[in-house]
Amino acid sequence: MMLVCCVAGRASAQEMVRIPGGSVKLGSKRGDPDERPVHRVKLRAFLMDRQEVIQAHYRRCVSSGGCTVARKYEGQIGPQLPVIGVTWRQAAAYCRWAGKRLPTEAEWERAARGPLGREYPWGEEADCRRANYGNFAGAGPCAGINPGGITPVGQRPTGRTPEGVEDLAGNVWEWVQDDYAPYPKGKGGKGRKAARKGKGEGAAKKVVRGGSCCSYFVLPRGANRLAFPPGYRDRDLGFRCAKGGE
Repeated sequence: MMLVCCVAGRASAQEMVRIPGGSVKLGSKRGDPDERPVHRVKLRAFLMDRQEVIQAHYRRCVSSGGCTVARKYEGQIGPQLPVIGVTWRQAAAYCRWAGKRLPTEAEWERAARGPLGREYPWGEEADCRRANYGNFAGAGPCAGINPGGITPVGQRPTGRTPEGVEDLAGNVWEWVQDDYAPYPKGKGGKGRKAARKGKGEGAAKKVVRGGSCCSYFVLPRGANRLAFPPGYRDRDLGFRCAKGGE
């Protein structure tokens, strides 16, 4: 595992993990139709935040004038909790402030699934103890095991990827750069190019990945795709940043 740090003095030396480039498998035959066809793309090496962006770091961005205030939810406020209640635009603004960007959908899936396309960040089988998911209002596959709300980042070390990225399954859904589109049109990082040119902010939907604490019907598989309008925000929706790879 190779850790590096971000822009000094901004995100408080947020650790990042280097993800090697190469040919990677995206998509799955085990999920919804929008995960098909399974295909391969080539990615350059990039850096991914080891953890989800936390509320303490986001508040520093707000204090500096680089970000607008996130929506607060009662009982889900704490410096080490992932920031929630942010729109896609707010997430993208934070990453720019930190000298980074949102990851592309392909980069996010590569970080979660590895070069061979495992189902979950840790392996092939779902496991309630490796990730915070599956409990909504006291019901779901992980009720009685997981709390049904967000938890501080990095609390599930057995759910890390082999490269050391944490919480890519559960805790919060994570915004990525890409406009939502069926495969194969959406493969290979086209959303990254659109975002870099300033296009796409008016798109109908943006992709989110990873599942959340309160995902009931959706297992936090690495290939699972969901999408929301860029102005959407929720109590279980956050993000992390990436860098390089372009």
